[in-house]
Amino acid sequence: MVQAERLLIEEALRDPGNQRFILLSDSCVPLYNFSYIYNYVMSSPESFVDSFSNPKDGRYNPKMSPVIPKEKWRKGSQWITLIRRHATIVVDDDIVFPVFEKYCKSWAAIGLRKGRKILGIDIKFPIQMPRLLKHGNCIPDEHYVQTLLEMSGAENELERRTLTYTSWDQSAVRGTRKSWHPVTLTYSDVTPEQVAKIKDINQVYYKSERRTEWCQANSKFTSCFLFARKFTTGAAVRLLTEGFIGPFNVYSSQS
Repeated sequence: MVQAERLLIEEALRDPGNQRFILLSDSCVPLYNFSYIYNYVMSSPESFVDSFSNPKDGRYNPKMSPVIPKEKWRKGSQWITLIRRHATIVVDDDIVFPVFEKYCKSWAAIGLRKGRKILGIDIKFPIQMPRLLKHGNCIPDEHYVQTLLEMSGAENELERRTLTYTSWDQSAVRGTRKSWHPVTLTYSDVTPEQVAKIKDINQVYYKSERRTEWCQANSKFTSCFLFARKFTTGAAVRLLTEGFIGPFNVYSSQS
């Protein structure tokens, strides 16, 4: 996944007119019209990258050291917005990415037995499965850009938040530990009240850092999210065709 993102950004960088690079999922929808989103993003000289440290995170592999020190390990949403300089850092990286390729892989991508071998953990199935998942299920696209920009000294050049809203639900398959999954919104879930509620969010709290990120663009306080997910096709069509977004005067909203 990370390599695919790097290739997309590399291709986009070929056009010198491209100054912002936004990664979205196929289940994302815009919460505002194009002019509002464009002016919001372009008005800020910083990238929008959800990035935080979590001492309790079990995805860091000690074998990543010394190239990636544990104190530089970061986590966050993969839905990022980069300025051109930061996009270039991602594409030009030949230090952090090889380490991620070797030591940060999800079990879904590599299979449980191969992952166990990479970690060097002798775990017997199924009794110790929770321990295996805790120590080995590294999701690279939730760590790579965040960790790379921290190691490049660029973390202070970020708005440390994502522009994409996601509602999370904690669930578990029988016999495994609980994990968080994005809630999928259907046609009946989408209402003007819900869209307005998302637009009204103006801060994000990071429990692991005890940090409240007050949302800003170009040093001006504003709403946090420009996009939202996960929407079914029917929900997205309803949102875009029934006037829930509506016209928005960007200049009056950020003046």
